[in-house]
Amino acid sequence: MTNSHSIRCSRCGRPAGEADKFCAECGMFLRDAFTDQRLLLALVHERDGRSQEARREAERLLAAEPANVLANHLLGTLHFHQGTLDQAIQYYVQAVALAPAFILGYYDLGVAYYHRGNMPEAACAFRRCLEIDPHYNAAHYRLAIALFHSGQLDESREHFELSLVLTPEYLMAHYHLGLIYERRGDCEAAAREFELSLEDSSGDASSLYHLAQIRKAQGDPRAAEELLQRSRDFRTAQSFAK
Repeated sequence: MTNSHSIRCSRCGRPAGEADKFCAECGMFLRDAFTDQRLLLALVHERDGRSQEARREAERLLAAEPANVLANHLLGTLHFHQGTLDQAIQYYVQAVALAPAFILGYYDLGVAYYHRGNMPEAACAFRRCLEIDPHYNAAHYRLAIALFHSGQLDESREHFELSLVLTPEYLMAHYHLGLIYERRGDCEAAAREFELSLEDSSGDASSLYHLAQIRKAQGDPRAAEELLQRSRDFRTAQSFAK
């Protein structure tokens, strides 16, 4: 069985692998010798909040090596943080095209599509994450959110429940399950989920509000008012904390 080689040394013509930096025959550089250093420098710039410098360095790297998966992903992330979502999606798509098992690339692509308002594509990216790793809890949660906003409530519920099996501390999954049960008219199940979403905190305004509406509909105005007051107190505390 012969190995397939994508490049040849321009000096001696010897075949080389894509990952080779130097020709084994004559020692000539086969690719930019500073590719790895450029990626590291771009990452350092990003870590230190110098996004423009990070972007310039990543763009230089990509000009030298267009098939660099990490450079494409990094540029996608930089564009995402700058709010240029179409460009972010373009680079993420390129990254996962180059590396079909790059799970973080698919996850970030799904998040970018979600913020772009494209729920079908977001769901598709998160499904791909789960094809690679069925136990990727964050992808279950994000897929559930995308399906929820698409009105696919039954499948959304399944993925919220799976995310809670894998990561019980995802309390916002309980909140969204509450919304699903509320829309289905199952007030007791909805109330149970809203209460579970409050377990590790002093309160969440949205959960408290929905609980109040359920208690009011059940004929318990006193409980409803107490919950509404807790919701108002929570919002006030949040405003002072900002």
